[in-house]
Amino acid sequence: MNVDTHLKKIPQINKISDLARSAGTKLWLVGGFLRDSYLGVPKELTDFDFCVEKNIDLFVGKIAKLFEKKIVILDKKTSSFRIVLNKSKKNYSYDFILMRGKNIKKDLSLRDFTINTLALEITNRHKILDYHQGINDLKSKRIRALSNRVIVDDPLRILRGFSFAANYGFKIENKTLNFFSCHKRKLKNISCERINEELFKIFNSQNSYKTIRKMNKLKVIDQILPYVEKMRKTVQGGFHHLNVWEHSVEALKQFELLCRRKIRNKKEISSYLNQNLSANRKRIQIIKLACLLHDVGKPFVKKATKTRTIFHAHEKVGRDISSWFAKEMRLSRVEKKALEKMVFWHLRPGYLADQVTPSRRAIYRFFRDTGEEGAAIIFLSLADWRATCGPLADLVKRKRHEKIMLKLIQDHFIEKKKKPLPKIIDGYDLMKHLKIKRGPVLGQILAQIKELQALGKVNKKSEALVAAEEILNKKAKKK
Repeated sequence: MNVDTHLKKIPQINKISDLARSAGTKLWLVGGFLRDSYLGVPKELTDFDFCVEKNIDLFVGKIAKLFEKKIVILDKKTSSFRIVLNKSKKNYSYDFILMRGKNIKKDLSLRDFTINTLALEITNRHKILDYHQGINDLKSKRIRALSNRVIVDDPLRILRGFSFAANYGFKIENKTLNFFSCHKRKLKNISCERINEELFKIFNSQNSYKTIRKMNKLKVIDQILPYVEKMRKTVQGGFHHLNVWEHSVEALKQFELLCRRKIRNKKEISSYLNQNLSANRKRIQIIKLACLLHDVGKPFVKKATKTRTIFHAHEKVGRDISSWFAKEMRLSRVEKKALEKMVFWHLRPGYLADQVTPSRRAIYRFFRDTGEEGAAIIFLSLADWRATCGPLADLVKRKRHEKIMLKLIQDHFIEKKKKPLPKIIDGYDLMKHLKIKRGPVLGQILAQIKELQALGKVNKKSEALVAAEEILNKKAKKK
């Protein structure tokens, strides 16, 4: 590892080094930057962690003054601070934390995993400090906790271990897995925000399914998602070969396979899936969560008849549970609504596929009701159907479903490129012509006119007014 080559990637590193030297303070670069630099992670690294020997308040104050930036206090208790520099329209975060223990060796022994224990003294750049065989574990692609104690001190490290395994393709050694298993219940004491961050890091991996399987084996996943044990105990009918939970995990696997094999090189779809729904999370990560929760309502509605097992209205119960979970996990309003829609509407694409050729009206109403999440729901439906392989499952019907769904997605993104239809009528036109007041009826008529226009049955204002009269008359007859 060429130290100087990698240090050159850190903006203003020489000025920071000179300031530490003049202040007589030892300063070490630690953590993720050294790990990712060694691995050759194919992205620009913008987060840098430093361990400061002493007088951290004074030192960070001097850096803030030098760069004319504000200091963000991350944690008063541990004397942890952040300074953000802007360069070339990018933000670079510099985190400074006071050294724990009498020396850097002791400080590094308190960190989570060996791969995060590399250190480099900035004012004396001779070699990388590696007291815990971190480089050897990086070479071996191994996640190894420094001790049982580091997991007890911060149980979130259990999820951090799994997120490292997911995103780097590393294997967690058995001794560390035993630590995780012993202390998994302590995750209940960790804040939802911190759990949330690590869970979505796992979903950011292209192979998060494999990691979820490992978490499932240790029942770590039970400490995070609601009603997993209930789902495990819920056996499904002849259409399924797996219980509800195993089916949900299989749906996640099928979704990730779908992404890799069917849509990897399709730019519009890839852009849609990777669209940020919040500052830190993409739609594809919410879909993965929906794969695991889409049938969470089934244990609460299961009924067995003489001929089959039914789960009537499980999508409604699932939506309510997902809504509660999203709120508990502090998801944004947009993410919460997206998750609710995915879970609630996940059966509807299957109803579309029941038709040999879905009608334009049915397709229009599907995307009208599902909004921006329509394509996401189709992907979820595809994964759901692929994960359903019981003895009663109809392979011919499944192939037809997949063919129709993939065409729907293709046509949807073609339609999105077209200019929106011009508004040919508004509420004022209808109130004047029909002599009605503003209210629910007016909104319903406008919605139906919009649908008729989308279907090509109404193209100008005069036609829209005639259609509006017919709609109003039908409503009057129903009363």
